[in-house]
Amino acid sequence: MVRKTFQVLAGLLLLISMSACSVLPGTGPSSESVENYATAGVRSTTALPYALVDVSADTIGFLSQPNVVSFKGSFKDRRPKPQQVIGVGDVLNISIFEAAPGGLFTPGQSAGARPGNFVDLPPQAVDQRGNISVPYAGEVPAAGRTVPEVQQAVVARLRNRAIEPQVVVSLNQQHSSVVSVLGDVNTPGVFALNSVGEKLLALIARAGGPKYEAIESYVTLQRDGKKVKVLLSRIVHDPSENIFVRPNDVIFLTREAPTFTALGALNQNVFGYNSELTFDVETLTLAQAIGKAGGLNDQQSDPAEVFVFRYEDRPLLQKLGVDTNRFVYDRIPTIYHVNLRDPAGMLLASGFQIRSKDVMYVANARVVDYYKLLTLINNTANTTSNVSNAAINVNAATKTRW
Repeated sequence: MVRKTFQVLAGLLLLISMSACSVLPGTGPSSESVENYATAGVRSTTALPYALVDVSADTIGFLSQPNVVSFKGSFKDRRPKPQQVIGVGDVLNISIFEAAPGGLFTPGQSAGARPGNFVDLPPQAVDQRGNISVPYAGEVPAAGRTVPEVQQAVVARLRNRAIEPQVVVSLNQQHSSVVSVLGDVNTPGVFALNSVGEKLLALIARAGGPKYEAIESYVTLQRDGKKVKVLLSRIVHDPSENIFVRPNDVIFLTREAPTFTALGALNQNVFGYNSELTFDVETLTLAQAIGKAGGLNDQQSDPAEVFVFRYEDRPLLQKLGVDTNRFVYDRIPTIYHVNLRDPAGMLLASGFQIRSKDVMYVANARVVDYYKLLTLINNTANTTSNVSNAAINVNAATKTRW
């Protein structure tokens, strides 16, 4: 009877396990369903090639730099200020002076004029051909010239007609030497550059300042088809990054707090915290990142197996001594390894700079796998024992009833 009851229970368990896919709760389709119902696809067993670099005394010098991307390194033009030139659409004020009355622009003595009289012309807009129109001088090229150069050009045209002419040109409205400041600023818009030159932070201030904290704001500068993105807090703390702005630059601010992902045998993962963490500071070291993740889990982690995953540029890996000829693309998948069982590993971790979007992973100790296996065996034995006890109880109840 016990054997029969056990066989019945075993059969029920088998039926339940066979229908578990459709009975048990879930959050979506199973992997088998995804594979079986696919109409077409590409399957591959090719492994992704990557570089493995040990963080050591030989490599830490290159890895201790927080960020190699900078404005001062990307834009080589480092003049103290731009030379302001007139462009199409600009509006100019022009005043013409003559040394004596009775000239082209001043009446004679009989009209009550005095030496040194002048005339103000109506504001002159630079047309699409880059010219302005001046009476008795005709069309004078202005686009691409500085204000003194336009003054000299008008004087040269009037020298043989007016009496010792002198010309004063000033900028009435500026439409060509402008900069656009967009994105997460309080008052975005298009701003005209002043004649003394302006720097990045000055333009951001004119746009009302950033909406968010400097540590959460990135500044993207677009110039001549080139784009470079730098953290705003770095521009604030490093004056050399606060470069001069050029006409037609586009400054775009975006909110993007630097974050990294912490996976593996860390206390914050064991206790169920979020695995994506923010920097909260301008620069973050690996040691600080481990601390923000709650530290290594004492019962699970292997301190000798700490890894950082990122995509690295080819030139940096070449400096580290990696044979990059085996990789096709310039952005190479890279894994950095740190051994924290070595006392020097703590010092290396204190110098290694984490970058935004890095993945930090701490591997399990090998003994954890054996512990998992023993736990599985113990749970299986308990389940078998429970089934056996249930069969005995059913058998006893049947005998009692009959």
